[in-house]
Amino acid sequence: MNRIPAGTLLVTLLVIVGSLAMPSCQSPASKEKVQAKSEVREKPPAEVPAVKEAATASALEAITRRGELRVGMQVGYVPFQMQGNQGDLIGLEVDLAEMAARRLNVVLRVVRLTWQELIPSLLEGGTDVVMSGMSVTSERNLQVLFTAPVVETGRMFLVHSSSEGQFKDLESLNKQGVFIVSTPGGMGELRIRELLPKASHREFPDRKGSIGEVLDRRAHAFIDQEFSIRLACAMYPQALTGRFKPITYEPISWAVRPDDLHWLNWLNHFIGQIKGDGRLESLKKKWLQDYFLDINRADK
Repeated sequence: MNRIPAGTLLVTLLVIVGSLAMPSCQSPASKEKVQAKSEVREKPPAEVPAVKEAATASALEAITRRGELRVGMQVGYVPFQMQGNQGDLIGLEVDLAEMAARRLNVVLRVVRLTWQELIPSLLEGGTDVVMSGMSVTSERNLQVLFTAPVVETGRMFLVHSSSEGQFKDLESLNKQGVFIVSTPGGMGELRIRELLPKASHREFPDRKGSIGEVLDRRAHAFIDQEFSIRLACAMYPQALTGRFKPITYEPISWAVRPDDLHWLNWLNHFIGQIKGDGRLESLKKKWLQDYFLDINRADK
């Protein structure tokens, strides 16, 4: 048996030891890539639901998921939402809500609320949108977001027909001895006093009482929302005359929760479409013009 020379054996051992101690030939950059890939794969799954919650926060997705559009309304504001002769709900915003529900391919559920409950119910998630003849104000904008206007209106006034020649515009009311009536929550006493500083003013608790004051000629004029003025004049065409030049600018819009830009965008697009194709104007003619003419004809 041949013996391996000691020198050769020593060299061989040194080579083996050197190879074991030699660092990997993989570059530092390569190691970083491997480590980075490992970190992506090992991200905790708890982060995923947070993203999903943010993505599904919109009422639009909830409406689609449940198959139902919940609309908050205070029924009784003619001609926007009211009780029909058959007990069903009718009006401009009822028709628009049904149209929106069909566009979403869901059913409509009207949630009947008092005026004071409309915004709180929306903010608490009880409804998806408020469609209730609500005008846009700075105070309401602190709580909710509003769509583009559906109807643009303002405060107007009516007088007794016997004095229609005397009171043709707002300035003609600004005289000593003229008595103005209104209801709470309207223009407000301060605003009326700013516009009509020479006239006397009193608030009555409801529209019926205010209109009665003019009918009985104890008041010269009643200032209120356009459509309550139109309704009163349609109901008493021989006794009351309306002055339909707006005193204020009060756009009527729909309210959504303040963080729901996705739903707001959908509704604005919907409003833009029905304005553009004429459907909104047709409904406005039906409810804001023809409806009052029908009342007038029925009265005769």
